[in-house]
Amino acid sequence: MASASSLPCEEQLQCSICLHMFSEPVSTPCGHNYCKTCITEYWDSRDVAQCPLCKKKFPKRPQLQVNTGFRDMVEHFSSMWVRTEDDLPAKPGDVSCDVCLVPKLRAQKTCLGCLVSYCQSHLEQHQRVPTFKKHQLIDPVSNLEDRVCKKHDKMFEYFCHMDQTCVCFMCLKDDHAVHETVPLEHAFRERKAWLLHVMSEIKMTENSKSRSIKEIKDSTEQSKKDFERAIADIAEIFTALVVFLQRSQAELIELIQEKQKAAEKQADEYVTQLQKEVAELKRRSSEMKQLLQTEDHLRLLQSPPSVYTADLFDPLSDSAPAFARDPSDIGRQAYVGMVKKAVAQMENTLRNEMEMLMHEVRLSDGCKAAADRLMTDEFIKEVWNAPQDRLMMIQQCDAVDVTMDPYTANSRLMVSEDGKQLRYYNGRLSLTALFGRRFLYHQFVLGNEGFSSGRFYYEVQISGCKHCVLGVVKESLDREMLGVPTSEDGAWTFFTMNDQYFGSFVDHPLNLRQRPQTVGVFVDYEKGEVSFYDVDARTLIYSYRGCTFSETTPTLKAFLLSMAGTPLSSRPKLYPVFGLYESDSNDVLVITPVAT
Repeated sequence: MASASSLPCEEQLQCSICLHMFSEPVSTPCGHNYCKTCITEYWDSRDVAQCPLCKKKFPKRPQLQVNTGFRDMVEHFSSMWVRTEDDLPAKPGDVSCDVCLVPKLRAQKTCLGCLVSYCQSHLEQHQRVPTFKKHQLIDPVSNLEDRVCKKHDKMFEYFCHMDQTCVCFMCLKDDHAVHETVPLEHAFRERKAWLLHVMSEIKMTENSKSRSIKEIKDSTEQSKKDFERAIADIAEIFTALVVFLQRSQAELIELIQEKQKAAEKQADEYVTQLQKEVAELKRRSSEMKQLLQTEDHLRLLQSPPSVYTADLFDPLSDSAPAFARDPSDIGRQAYVGMVKKAVAQMENTLRNEMEMLMHEVRLSDGCKAAADRLMTDEFIKEVWNAPQDRLMMIQQCDAVDVTMDPYTANSRLMVSEDGKQLRYYNGRLSLTALFGRRFLYHQFVLGNEGFSSGRFYYEVQISGCKHCVLGVVKESLDREMLGVPTSEDGAWTFFTMNDQYFGSFVDHPLNLRQRPQTVGVFVDYEKGEVSFYDVDARTLIYSYRGCTFSETTPTLKAFLLSMAGTPLSSRPKLYPVFGLYESDSNDVLVITPVAT
């Protein structure tokens, strides 16, 4: 087989016009070779026949004949070129033959026994000599020194699992004598199988995440459509509500106007009748004046009795309409009051419903939930108990842990160790009462924690007591006051007494359908609201609205606080308050966990 150095250059076998191997080569009189078709087409496109390379002009277009000898040579070397593709010169980045001098050919195999890379021609003895046939041949690799043990100058033949490194057979007797080692080929198969497994796992994870991304995008797109549809529906509903209110307003105004017109018509008729009777009275009065001026006795005595009968003094006493006697009964204020009351009820109901609805929207799944799902291998289904009413919304969002402060309890009360139960105590006054923190005359106790902002809610079981008090009080409430504390004193309470329930000490008893077993106390500091709920019936018992929790610090106290470096605040803390009346040791008040 010819070597690469004995073959002609590839450019020497190419036509200079088409730049391909010669096809039917011909020679011009100047000695240059071209494909017959290429030179013919070249001359056909020009008026003058000349050589494309040397530009020599021919007076007459030459008659060209195929150079058969050159054609056979081109075909011969072309076939040889195909057979010697493996003997191409090594290019940058290729592994070159270690035996070749110049030029170095591209290596075809690397012998692990000889630690030498061979081209196809120099590899011939490894395919022929029996001794060399035993050597292991692999695809050409560079840096063969990395495959030799630096310590023993031997080829790596084993793999140590403990040290995760390649070792030679001499290492098995030294540093790796007790280690688990396997032949490189075995470790190669294990590592390859492990890589295939890892690639399979990666592919599965990639596919799973790709599906998750697609599902999230589809879900987001669907959610966007649903949100747009919901917004359109809400706009339509509110538009219909506005239209309904406007129509109701128009109907109410029209009805009032009709009433007004009827009243005006009735008044006009009554005025007309009165004017007629006034005219009649004037006529009779004129006749009486004439009779009074006459000196004719006969004329005066013979005048008709109707001139001076008594009925003329109250002619319409029984025919006057009711509105004429009391116009304010159906006046403007009556209509305005009814409208204000109806609108206030509607506004209160609508506000509560809208607050619960907006709270549901805030807590509903959105983009954040989709992003959280993206961080997992699969979607996580969360179960959320949506609030069914305003009380459930309060229980889920505003519940706090409340305990009683025993140091504020009246001396007749006893607080349990966990601060959750309150009982009547018939003992002596403890020394801690001398510090002035206790309620002196009222059997009250405060909670440990106070609140000066936001909303909070807690529940108290009152089924075990007949006379109790619940609510909140200001931190500044006088604990030595004799009178019953009211909202003006900074106390907003609900209490029971002899199976009667009061929303305030100054109000009449409440008419409740059933006896509350557990009462929920809710405070919205910002809105100035204190409400009490029957937890079992899930109904509102009583509510204080428009409460004023803020207060002005007295001048002397403000001066003393400023001197002490204590910041001033117009937002006093509200403390939960609990109380028991009557000296019954069986009564017990229990703060219970809020069930959400």
